[in-house]
Amino acid sequence: MLMLMLSSARNSPRPIKSLLYWRKSKVNGAATVPVILSLDTAGLLSMQDADLVTMFAVPAHEAVVRFTSWGTMVLTIHGRRYDVVGVGASLSPQPSQAQISAVVGHSEDPTNVSRAGSAGVALGNAGGIGSVAGIAGGAAMQFAYYKGLEAIKAWQDAMPLAGATVLKSPMRAMLYFTLAVAAAVVIGLVALLAGR
Repeated sequence: MLMLMLSSARNSPRPIKSLLYWRKSKVNGAATVPVILSLDTAGLLSMQDADLVTMFAVPAHEAVVRFTSWGTMVLTIHGRRYDVVGVGASLSPQPSQAQISAVVGHSEDPTNVSRAGSAGVALGNAGGIGSVAGIAGGAAMQFAYYKGLEAIKAWQDAMPLAGATVLKSPMRAMLYFTLAVAAAVVIGLVALLAGR
């Protein structure tokens, strides 16, 4: 169920800054790149790339934002679409040191920035080969995805208060993702036991 929220009265927005990923291509994971999305107390929404070059900076009330059930924040800024997600793809580049410093300097909880930022990092941290690595990799991927989804949900709460036109979603993707990981683990265990 999607819910449209139109905010006619602009309140003083809560400032928020997140290290997220811009999905420039739906098929090329390497084109899902880290960005910093920021909203200041004046209601200015901006996005910066790895070199901290500003890609856009607009009053939030000029933004149209749609949140999907899988946790994608679709920003439309002056007719241009930006698909922003909380976790990068397995081929995504790592955030730049400049991005990490910019977000850590802003964050009340710097440990939130050091989370596994991409599925590739999560899988790489699994270590080892075979079903154990598959289980560990699935758990690490699930953790990274959950943390990324939390970041997107924070934006779903913040954007209406800043005056943006927002189409909300319950974002039940974590349930779907958990079921998929659980199914993969069960299949891996059955295959492992059948091979003995």
